Amino acid sequence: MSTSVYSHDHVVLLLDTPDFENPPAWLADNFNIIEGGTHAGGSSRNKLIILADGTYIELINWITKPSEFFDWAGKPPGLLDFALTSAQASAHETYQAVLERLAASTEKTTSDAQGAADDSSEDLGISYKTPLAGGRKRKDGKEVSWFVTKPLFNLEARGVPSPAQSYFPNGRLDAPFFCHDVSDRDLRVPYQEGDVTKHPCGALGVLSVRVVVPQAKLDAYGKVYAAVTGVQPQKDPTTGSLRFGLGAVDSTPLKPIQSKVDIEVAPIANPADENWVKERGLGIREVRLWVPKSDGVTQTEEIPLDKSGIGASVILVKSQT
Repeated sequence: MSTSVYSHDHVVLLLDTPDFENPPAWLADNFNIIEGGTHAGGSSRNKLIILADGTYIELINWITKPSEFFDWAGKPPGLLDFALTSAQASAHETYQAVLERLAASTEKTTSDAQGAADDSSEDLGISYKTPLAGGRKRKDGKEVSWFVTKPLFNLEARGVPSPAQSYFPNGRLDAPFFCHDVSDRDLRVPYQEGDVTKHPCGALGVLSVRVVVPQAKLDAYGKVYAAVTGVQPQKDPTTGSLRFGLGAVDSTPLKPIQSKVDIEVAPIANPADENWVKERGLGIREVRLWVPKSDGVTQTEEIPLDKSGIGASVILVKSQT
C-alpha cells in the first residue's frame, strides 16, 4: 500500500455537558485526559487525549450555541470529524495540490464517461476552502500558530448521495479537513511533555479512521479520497473497503504497524452502520487506536471501549504487528 505525505492529525469527539465535565468510565478509565481550554469566541471548550505518535483526540463541548464551528453545530454527541496534517507540505501547498487532484479526477471521470447518459454521476461536490490562519497564546506566553483547511461542499452536485436528508441529516462531513502547524507542533500538541501520552489502556496512536459511504458511491468516494491523500487505495478483498495509507507525525511509536496506518473508506455494511448514517450522516464512523501486545499471542484483538453508544465507535486494536 502506498503511503501518503499526510498523516492523521486529530479526531474530534463531541460530548454533552455532563460527560464533558465528568467523563464516563470508557473514557476516564482508559485515558489520561488533560485540560484544554475555551476556544476564541467563547461558545466551546475542549479537553485532549494526546497520543505518543503525536496525534490526539479532541473532546469538545458546547458552552452556548456554537458560532465558530458552524459546520459541527447540528451534530449530536459522538465522533464528529477528523483532520490530516503534513510536515512535508504546507497548508497552501496542500490546498493547491488537493484542488488540482480533485479537478484531474473530475476531468478523468468526465472523459471516461463520454457518451454515457450521465457524465457527472461521480461528482460528489467536494472541494476545499482557502486555508484559514489560527493561533493562540499559551499560558507560558509562547505563541502557537496553524492553518486549518476545511472542505467545501456543494449539495447540488449531481453525484451527491440522495436524498440528502437521508445521508446528511444534520450537516455534511464526509471528507476530512487539514490542520497544518506553523509553529513547532509540540507547542500545539505537547506529546513530548511528561506523561501526557501514557494511558491506562496502552494506546500509542491512531491506527485507522473508518469512514462509511453508500456502496453505490464507493468508487466515487475512492476518487475523492485519492485526491485528498495523494495515494491510490488498496481494496480489502474481504470487506470491499478502500484503504489509503498514511504517514505518521512521529513514526517511532508506530514502527511495528506503520504500514497499516490508514483511512478506511467502507461501504455501509450492517444495521449498525445504517443507524449511524440515519442519526449522524456519512463520514467518520470509527477510530481505531493501536495498543502493542506483549503477551506472546499473535492474534489481533479489536476491543470497543463500550458495548453501545459513543464508546462503541472507539476501538482498541491490540496486535504485535
